[in-house]
Amino acid sequence: MSEYREKRTVVENVPVGRPVVESVVHEQSGMSGGAIAALVLAAIAATIVITMLIINNQQQNTEDELAQERARAAAIQQTPPQQQPQQPVIVTVPQSQPATVPVPVPVPSQSAPAVTAPTATEIEIDVTSKLLDDPDLRSHPVDVKVSGGTATLSGHVPSEDLKMRAEKLAGTVKGVRSVINHLTVQS
Repeated sequence: MSEYREKRTVVENVPVGRPVVESVVHEQSGMSGGAIAALVLAAIAATIVITMLIINNQQQNTEDELAQERARAAAIQQTPPQQQPQQPVIVTVPQSQPATVPVPVPVPSQSAPAVTAPTATEIEIDVTSKLLDDPDLRSHPVDVKVSGGTATLSGHVPSEDLKMRAEKLAGTVKGVRSVINHLTVQS
């Protein structure tokens, strides 16, 4: 990487009686090995810092989305259904026809909104939130899939105790009828 050159300059037009002067200039160009190593280490450190910032940002976004989903679910559950008073509709016949008595026409009644079961996606979000709320389980990624009220857990946990705790927590979520625990214990 380093380049070494030697320059020689010879002065030829010298008056008689003087010796010819030859000068040698040594030049070294390029970067030293220490400077290159420092640049490589700085690039590696910058890459690590950027990667950590990206991962932290993604985790924060995920937590924000879960919090928004919880807030929406709580708002939906707390909002009482609004009922408007029903008034009968009266139909009148124009005077050009024989007189008739106005007849009230029944308005279709507004029944209370049906309580729907949570969707599989809502259940997955709730189970994942429960697992992330647990201080010991939040550091171990657990994948949750829900189908037909059955929650399937997969991933790795460090102990049998955490495996059972994850299963119990998943079973407490509204809409979960059964839990299939495919978590593996890995120290």
